[in-house]
Amino acid sequence: RGALLVQGNHDRAVATGEGLDWFHERAAIAARMHAKWLSADERDLLASLPLTLSTDDYTLCHGSLRDPLWEYVTTAPVAAASLALAPTPFACNGHTHVPAFFVEGPKGLEAHLPALDTPYSLAPRCVLNPGSVGQPRDGDPRAAFAVIDTVGLTVTFRRVAYPVAETQKRIRARALPEMFADRLTLGL
Repeated sequence: RGALLVQGNHDRAVATGEGLDWFHERAAIAARMHAKWLSADERDLLASLPLTLSTDDYTLCHGSLRDPLWEYVTTAPVAAASLALAPTPFACNGHTHVPAFFVEGPKGLEAHLPALDTPYSLAPRCVLNPGSVGQPRDGDPRAAFAVIDTVGLTVTFRRVAYPVAETQKRIRARALPEMFADRLTLGL
């Protein structure tokens, strides 16, 4: 599909076992279960994903550019420190499972909680987090994502409903820790 992929903390734990001691108990259980379900080739593929990736005007990572696997970008100072390491004007990250947008203004990087379906200018520099398709944690259980217009230099944050009950049923059928099914109801 031509997707650009970077490695996240769960990917690393599933592929190599590294970082399991940083997870809470149920997350570590889930990572160990996922590792058993994947083939050695699939785990090797996860392990081979880059921690950061720059393409055109965008630098991608899971956490921050200071700590691509573990740092949460939740404030303007942390976003600014991450963006300072980007070789591009725009950086995209995840890890928090919460949509966020940090754009450069007259006083430096400013934090914004993005409104849905509203195009925001990326210029001159910004950090954006689309949220989470699978486990949103901002109180909205719908799948969160963002669409970047690379020509018009805008980003639009979106939400879509998905079959939460069916997803919960599948989580329970695989005997994953119950919290992963429960939290989907509230998006927490």
